[in-house]
Amino acid sequence: MAIFDANFKEIFSSQLVSIIGGLIAGTILAVYTDQILLIPGMLILLPGFLEMRGNISGSFAARLSSGLFLRVINADRTKTKLIRGNLFASFFLAFFVSLALGVIAFLFNLIVFKLFTLKIIFLPLIAGIIANAIEIPLTLFVTFYLFKKGHDPNNIMGPFVTSTGDITSIASLLIALVII
Repeated sequence: MAIFDANFKEIFSSQLVSIIGGLIAGTILAVYTDQILLIPGMLILLPGFLEMRGNISGSFAARLSSGLFLRVINADRTKTKLIRGNLFASFFLAFFVSLALGVIAFLFNLIVFKLFTLKIIFLPLIAGIIANAIEIPLTLFVTFYLFKKGHDPNNIMGPFVTSTGDITSIASLLIALVII
């Protein structure tokens, strides 16, 4: 009898990936803190924006994984109505939450600092579009890949999308700062 079963190995290795991804995202954030904090209200925006990516992609991966195990989704067909609906819902949810975060940061700046910084609304929208264009297809591909290789995506995808979401969120915020 083995001490560690396959589930333990999958979960342990995915947690290691998550820790390394968190360290990478934190390092990037620490290096570019000066540029990020130039815009008032970024400390209001940043925690919600970072959490959003992992939560939306994690739910998306869980829905895909459940559909694969229940055989509602075929692992060989990714262009189905159910998958398109989940993709659209994930993109729409991320867009709506990004807009809400931008409006909250804008109102915070207006009420607390008496600053009218309209670009704080567009910053999470642009960054959210960039991050979702990377994160959601990556989640779809990796979930199907793991399932086809015989792994349980439920064990791996949560920590994976959290770490990749943090990295893509920081990178997309920096790109959006350059664009704006």
